[in-house]
Amino acid sequence: MENITEISVNKQEQWNAVVRSFSNYEVFYLNEYVTAFMRENKKNGIPVLLYYRNGNDKAINVIFKRDLSKDKKWEGKIDAGKYFDLISPYGYGGFLGTITDFETLNKIYDNYCKKHGYICEFVRFRLFESYNQYYDGKAETKMHNVIRSLDIPLEKMWMEFKPKVRKNVKHANKNGLKILIENTNEHLKEFIDIYYSTMDRSSAENEYYFSREFFEYLLKMPDNIMYFYVLFENNIISAELVIFGGENCYSYLGGTLKEYFDLRPNDFLKYEIIKWAQGRGLKNFVLGGGYREDDGIFQYKSCLAPNGIVDFYVGKKIFDEYTYQQLVNLRAKENPRCKESEYFPKYRD
Repeated sequence: MENITEISVNKQEQWNAVVRSFSNYEVFYLNEYVTAFMRENKKNGIPVLLYYRNGNDKAINVIFKRDLSKDKKWEGKIDAGKYFDLISPYGYGGFLGTITDFETLNKIYDNYCKKHGYICEFVRFRLFESYNQYYDGKAETKMHNVIRSLDIPLEKMWMEFKPKVRKNVKHANKNGLKILIENTNEHLKEFIDIYYSTMDRSSAENEYYFSREFFEYLLKMPDNIMYFYVLFENNIISAELVIFGGENCYSYLGGTLKEYFDLRPNDFLKYEIIKWAQGRGLKNFVLGGGYREDDGIFQYKSCLAPNGIVDFYVGKKIFDEYTYQQLVNLRAKENPRCKESEYFPKYRD
């Protein structure tokens, strides 16, 4: 028996059955989640679920196979279906499961990738396992993420918040803000409008302006998605999409209308999510990081969990050094600086 079973994205039922067989599964591994990205943009690639078994060791990993010819920098310059690299889903990835022998896992996975002609991979490691410590590529951290542990009483959690958070929540309650929680598309237009306006303020790249179809597709996993809306005088002024798996939920996408900042809806919204998540029996609420290292957004999130700051690791690994360097040399003819770039893979810079 092969140690790695490859499950096609077209086999939704089989895919999700394998993922959900792990009690601590993450939402980023579910079929609907990765399919939404595949449908959103061809350059995202084709997702594949890898099911690893070796003795008592069992693990899953989701990879996106990206055809380099779909990258705008390479369109018309190379043949389609010839060069592929791998990336984990938007969010977090890597092998998830019960692993005692990482050396064997790495060897089997490396051989699998070489056999399939993959050039290299880029991984955004999960925050809850130590796989990055055993990774045989290059694992590095330049940013922090914030995790709000939910395993203590709400009253104690409240006192762990920075004083300004407690003050803002009280202020929001005094202003009569209300919360609406649902997993339907009833207020999706309002959500997208608020989200886009927030992206405009932060000068976000085009790829973060997800289409309505993208959000509609995520609703195909109703057991793993929830929308939170803050209401002021029956108007939605702030919104957040939360996604969750077996143990952890994630602050995913959202925003606030700037004209309502003074009502302090943001801390109110996060506090309501925390109460909901704890009531659902989840273990952690991952707030994520900022756009840049320890920026203002990160500082804001850390006020909700001053003791929950962790390193966020990414992994970079080259399976085919010869082809990798060939492509870097080709790319350097148009962008000579790519050879010194920190971007990975360099040939996509």
